[in-house]
Amino acid sequence: MRVSITPAAEAVHLVVKEIHHVARVYSLFDVAQILLAGRERYHLQFAVSDKVGPILKSKLDSSMWLTKEEAIAHFWHSPASKDLYESEEIETDPPAGNFQVVARCGMSGEWLGPPNFHAYQTTLRRVHREQFSNMPFEVYASRVRTERGEEAVNAWLETMKKRVRWRLKGAGDEAWSFDRGEIERDFATKRFSEVFEEVRSAEISGNIPARDLSPGLLACVRIASSHARKHPAILIPTICRLLENEHLSVFKREGKLFTGPARPHPLTTDAILAERPSAMVEWLEANPTAKLADLWKGVLPEGTTEPGKEWLADLFWLLTQGHVLLFADDSLVLPRRRAPQGTKPATAKAPATKAAKKKKKKRKRKPRAPKVAVPTHAKVIRTISRMSPGRLRGLRGPDLLWRRRLVKRGKIASVVEEE
Repeated sequence: MRVSITPAAEAVHLVVKEIHHVARVYSLFDVAQILLAGRERYHLQFAVSDKVGPILKSKLDSSMWLTKEEAIAHFWHSPASKDLYESEEIETDPPAGNFQVVARCGMSGEWLGPPNFHAYQTTLRRVHREQFSNMPFEVYASRVRTERGEEAVNAWLETMKKRVRWRLKGAGDEAWSFDRGEIERDFATKRFSEVFEEVRSAEISGNIPARDLSPGLLACVRIASSHARKHPAILIPTICRLLENEHLSVFKREGKLFTGPARPHPLTTDAILAERPSAMVEWLEANPTAKLADLWKGVLPEGTTEPGKEWLADLFWLLTQGHVLLFADDSLVLPRRRAPQGTKPATAKAPATKAAKKKKKKRKRKPRAPKVAVPTHAKVIRTISRMSPGRLRGLRGPDLLWRRRLVKRGKIASVVEEE
């Protein structure tokens, strides 16, 4: 089982809307932490290996379970059961007979009935299945206590005057049944596939209630959530893809990824701006590390403490064009201004030094050893076949072997002439 966390597209859309509204630059690491702050802001993706069986997903409430027993138990405790089955409480005549002892649940206090009553075992197992299924039946049965007396019998008879019956929704009056086990068997054998489906991968909302997940799946979700909160950077690739779908720019600055209303777009040195934007740009150029409050103190006229709408509109224009960056901590950054196109920036020549005047000595390359040509077999055969008898007698080693072979084949011209 593999559980991974992915940001919800709806939550990313709200983040993008906020970024466009405030025109601020946020680190993608901070965006990941914002998306992990609420469970409704991300989705849970489940993937099951082929080595194990599939998981069961409800078509009604997206609950997920590992076994059929867990799914059935959840169905009867969820509101979804009322969509498929209906129940009603009716008044009936209490059982007739001479009862002396009445059994009662030792934990919930519910009356179970006399041990000799025909529905006692059915009631006992129903209460165990509905309320104490996590306890072995033998342990639960050992905690049942019996009470004697007319008061206990009358209390049980009073509960039997009202009984609950069930039927499939929309069925006729003859389909009513007082036996809950019969209804449960009908769902397990005939209606189960209408509510649950077998899947090997699924995606659900992160704010799913814990009661709608199998205990094993809930443990996997908690491990994945804890890992994601400790390492939010694992969400950044998915966040980048979702931001691109929202047409929001992503750029890198000082080795970190950021997103904002626009990419940094430096102004040229000869750019002509209006009075207010020009004043803000010149002040930021003179004060590289500044906060938003410092900017207003530096550019606003004397006696003015709060910027007017025209100042805010001009700053918003600079931010949306990428000429100025406003980060989440109110720090302002003016991207380094560039020279106009077609002009080369003047560079000051460094004064000549003695070390610069010295020419670099070229390293002398070591002479390479001459390549030794290794004669091929064809060349050896050709050379030996043309030798005189005197030279043939002076051959040694491999050449001597080649001479003997060539003599047997009659390939040496001088030997053939002598014969």
